Amino acid sequence: MSADGTLIPCQPKALFVGCYIIGHLTYMRINKKKGHLQDWITQVWVKLTGRKFNPEKENWLVGPIGDTDIIKDKFIQVLANQDNLEIMQNQNGVGLLDNFNDLHLSPDEEKLINPKVVDFYEKTSNYNFEIWSEWCGFFKPFGWLLSVIFSKRLQQLNLPLNSLQSAKGIDSNIIKLVNKSNNKSKWTIWYRILKSTNDVIYSGVYTTCDLPNISGRFLKVVFPLPNGNATVIMRKEILKDGSLKLSSDGKKFGDNGFYFTLTNHKGKYWTRFVKSMHEWITVYVDEDNILRADHNLKFYGLRFLNLHYKMTEKYSNQQGVLRQRG
Repeated sequence: MSADGTLIPCQPKALFVGCYIIGHLTYMRINKKKGHLQDWITQVWVKLTGRKFNPEKENWLVGPIGDTDIIKDKFIQVLANQDNLEIMQNQNGVGLLDNFNDLHLSPDEEKLINPKVVDFYEKTSNYNFEIWSEWCGFFKPFGWLLSVIFSKRLQQLNLPLNSLQSAKGIDSNIIKLVNKSNNKSKWTIWYRILKSTNDVIYSGVYTTCDLPNISGRFLKVVFPLPNGNATVIMRKEILKDGSLKLSSDGKKFGDNGFYFTLTNHKGKYWTRFVKSMHEWITVYVDEDNILRADHNLKFYGLRFLNLHYKMTEKYSNQQGVLRQRG
């Protein structure tokens, strides 16, 4: 703005300098232990505004931890080496849950839930995915900043910034870390990559847990981050039409919701319940018998991102082609 109050158009040089500063800060690394500057700032925030927790007494907060340089699928090999587990991937008929009843459905809920929803959670690897995304209003620039400052570098949580990025679909892989002695899975990872950019959308660990404040069994999703993770704990609800609704809309620590956790790798742990962050996922069968999911995220009550998924079975399509040829 000039002295007389008129606006001066943004100069290309100033724009270049601003982008250079953001880029420089993005790759500014403190050291191997603390990682990059912006990661360290987030970790300090968790320590100052959160609370310490005991992983033995509050094991519902425990989850895989990420390295300070890149997340991607690097933590998977670390987990396998730590517990002498076998990595199993690209297998047919494996799902996010070994059994949908790991969520402890009541007899009435078991009768109500649509079988196609159950099949999806128990045999996720049998499905192809299409995804559409919509950043809402003034949150669009924040999506870009999240991508530039954190997601691209870490290869974690690369949410599509527009529908063109997601137009080619996603590669989806269910990875199981299995106990070699009894062949039981200890960890289940859902690893998803945008085909158009080869960026990792989600590298998340799926399990279930109990909570101190609420009865029932909850879906727990852990996204490893440098020296910690982001954990989303979701409450299930079976709707009248047989759909599954998952919500992280808790009000206080110990409820279902969004948590950051952090460790110093010396036996100390911190966590921060993020009350302002809520999300809802509804998995349903539409009027054309197609399986779909709506994923809505809100920050301080304002919706900032909508995601929509279409899930189709891989092998039923192949069998249909074979039948036509026969």
